[in-house]
Amino acid sequence: MKTKTLFASALAVLGLTACERTLDVGEDKTSTGQMKNSVLQVRTRGATGDGATVAYPVAVYVFQGDECKTSQAIGDEGQTLNIALTEGTYSVYAVGGVSASDYVLPTVSNALTTSAIALQEGKKLTDLMAASATVTLVDGGTNTVTLGMARKTMLIHDVTIKKVPSAATAVTVTIAPLWHSLTIGGTYSSTNGSSTITLTKQEDGRTWKNNGSAYLLPPSSQPASVSVNITVGGTTKTYTYNTSDELEAGYKINIDGTYTEAVGVNLTGTITGATWLGERTISFTFDEDGSSTSGNDNNGGDNGGDTQDFPSVGDTYQGCCVLAVTVEDDGQSAEVVLLSPNERAVTSASDAESALASLGVDGISDWTVPTKAQVDAFAAARNDVTPAPAAGIYLYKNNNGVYYQYNLATGATGSANYITGINLRPVAIVSITKE
Repeated sequence: MKTKTLFASALAVLGLTACERTLDVGEDKTSTGQMKNSVLQVRTRGATGDGATVAYPVAVYVFQGDECKTSQAIGDEGQTLNIALTEGTYSVYAVGGVSASDYVLPTVSNALTTSAIALQEGKKLTDLMAASATVTLVDGGTNTVTLGMARKTMLIHDVTIKKVPSAATAVTVTIAPLWHSLTIGGTYSSTNGSSTITLTKQEDGRTWKNNGSAYLLPPSSQPASVSVNITVGGTTKTYTYNTSDELEAGYKINIDGTYTEAVGVNLTGTITGATWLGERTISFTFDEDGSSTSGNDNNGGDNGGDTQDFPSVGDTYQGCCVLAVTVEDDGQSAEVVLLSPNERAVTSASDAESALASLGVDGISDWTVPTKAQVDAFAAARNDVTPAPAAGIYLYKNNNGVYYQYNLATGATGSANYITGINLRPVAIVSITKE
C-alpha cells in the first residue's frame, strides 16, 4: 500500500540536524475511501539565510481550499512529521514560536487562515515567525517545499532614561498603536493595541532602565507614537513623539533618553538588526511641545520649545480618536478629549465604572463614562473612529451622574436599559501646554 504523507522538517539554518525523530500521523484512507498515496515534504528555515534561526515550536496547518485538513507541531529542529493526505492542491502555513502553554491555538475543526493565534492571559509575546506555500500533489508523486520563516515581531531591547528628576516615582515608555495578534495565514489582526514598558530606578537615583527585552508586534498604523511617562508628586507628564521612521518587524530597538528640565526629554532611538534585518538608526526628540499632563500638576516649570499645531478632531492621538479640542485664548495650551479604541458591553452602572481602567489606553489616566456632549461628538466622528464602533447603543452619564443610553446611528436617547445591551467606550481629557 502506498502512502501520501506531509513530511515537515524544521531547519534552524539551512540544514537538518544529525539526529531526527519521526512521527507518523493519519490513516491510509480518507473517510470517503480515497487512498493517501503521494508525499508532500515541507521544510522550514530562517528566511535570511546564514545565521538565521527558527523559533520553536512551529505550528503547521494544512488547508485544502477553506478547510483545514490537519495541524501538527514541530517541537525542535530534529523532528520530522509524516502526515497522510490525498492528492490535490494544499496551502501549508507555518507559525513559529507558538507553544500551547503560551498561546490559544486554533483547532482543526475551527481553524481559518484568518484565525488569530491569541496570547493567553498573563503571558508575554514571544519571537513569532510565519511562512506559507501552495503545492499540488499528484497520485504517487513526491513534492518538496521549503518555507522561509519570516520574523513578525520587533524586539525592544534596551530602554534607558537618564537624568530623571530624583523626585520621580515612576517612569514608563508606551508604544502605540500596535497589532494585537498574528493569524495562521501570517497576517496581523486587531488594531490599536499598545504596550507600556515599566522602567526601574537605578542606584544613582536618576537613571531608569527596563528589566529585560520585550517582543512586540509592529504598529498597526503609521506614524506610531512613542511616549515617555514621568510621574512626580502624583502628576504624570507624557512626552509623545510620532516616529518619522517606521518601527518594523525584524528589528531590534534601543531607546536612550536624557531628561532636561528646560525642554523635557531628548531621546535617541537606535534600531539595529544584529542577526535580524541589518542595521539602521533613527533619532527623535521628546520635548514639552509633545507633552500632556494628567493628575494634579501644581509644579509649574519651564516648558520651552516652539509651538506647533494641536491635534484636530478626527485625528489619532496616542492611539485614541480626538473628539474635541479646546484651545485657550493664549493659543499655547489646549484640552483634548480622547475616545478610547476599546469598548465592551456593560451590565450595570457599577460594571461600567469598574470597566473604565481596563478599557483605557496605557499612558493615559482618568478614563470616564462620556457625557452627552461627548457622545454627541462620538456620533459625529464615528466614520473616523478606529476600530469602527459596534452598531447599537452606547452609555453616557449626565451632569447629575444619571446613566442614559444613546443610539449612535439615530441620536435617540433614553434611560439606560442594560437588559437590551449597552456598549461603553470611555473618554479621557488630556491637557497639552506649549510655551
